[in-house]
Amino acid sequence: MASSGTNVDPPQTESVEDTLSKPYFHQQWRNEFYSDKNEKFYDYAIDYLVRFLQAPENSVFLDAGCGIGGHSIRLARHGYRVRAIDFSESAVEIAQANIQANALQDMIELSRENLLSLPFEDETFDYVICWGVLMHIPELEKALSTLVRVLKRGGTLVISEGNAFSMQSVIIRNLKRLLGIEKTDIHKTRTGIEHWVSSPAGRSFLRHTNIGWLIGRLRNDGFTLKKRIAGQFTELYTKVPSRPLKNLIYHFNSLWFKYIKVPYPAFGNIIILQKKL
Repeated sequence: MASSGTNVDPPQTESVEDTLSKPYFHQQWRNEFYSDKNEKFYDYAIDYLVRFLQAPENSVFLDAGCGIGGHSIRLARHGYRVRAIDFSESAVEIAQANIQANALQDMIELSRENLLSLPFEDETFDYVICWGVLMHIPELEKALSTLVRVLKRGGTLVISEGNAFSMQSVIIRNLKRLLGIEKTDIHKTRTGIEHWVSSPAGRSFLRHTNIGWLIGRLRNDGFTLKKRIAGQFTELYTKVPSRPLKNLIYHFNSLWFKYIKVPYPAFGNIIILQKKL
C-alpha cells in the first residue's frame, strides 16, 4: 500500500511512547545490538565522525535519543561535552548507570526529554547527533523540525537511519512477498517503508527510511549534505542463531565501514549535514 506520508494522530504517538518507555525494548536492544563486536563497530563509527567533524575540544553535542548512553560516552571520551536526552525513563536509568561506571558525569548532562518537544531555546547546539531514533517516531516531520530548530546556524547534524533501499531491505521484502508472508500493515510512503510491530510490551513503530527523501527534506531547510556513508551493511546478525555466522556478519560490517563505506546497498546509512549560516 502506497501513500504520500504517515497518517499520525496524537494517540498513535502516545501509544509508541508508552511502549518504548518500558524496560522490555531496551533490554531487547541491548541483547541484539550491544555485543562486544558491535561495540567495536560503534567505536569505529564515532572515531570516524570525530575525525571528519574536527570539532574543537569541549564542543557541546546534543545526543538526541541517547538510549543507554553509548554514543554519549564515546563522544565524552574524545573530550566533548554532551547533553544527552531520551524520553524513556528506563533508558535514562541505564544510561545514568553507564555514565557513572565510566566516571563521565562531569562531561555528560543527562535528562529525560521528548524529542518532539525539546525544552531548549532555538539555535542552542553546534552539533546534534540522532542515531537510530527517527525510525521509531511516527511524527517524523515534527521530530526533524525540532532538530533543525535547536541547531545553530552553521552547525552540524548527524543522522543514522535504516535505508529502505538497502540490499537487506529489498531482498527481505521480496522474499516475504514471494512466500506470502508480507505484513498487510506495511505502508510505502515518501518517507520510507513503515509498519507497526507487536510485542509483549505493546505496539511499536518502525520505519526503513527513504534516505534520498530525508536529505531532500533537510536541504529544503537550508542544509548542505557534507557526507553520506554506510553504517552497518546489515543487521541480520539479529536474525541468525549461529555464533560463527553472527561473527562473520560483524566482521563483514566492519570491513565495509572501514574500507568501502558505499552507503547505497548498506542498511545503515549515516548522513552529515551543515545548517546554513
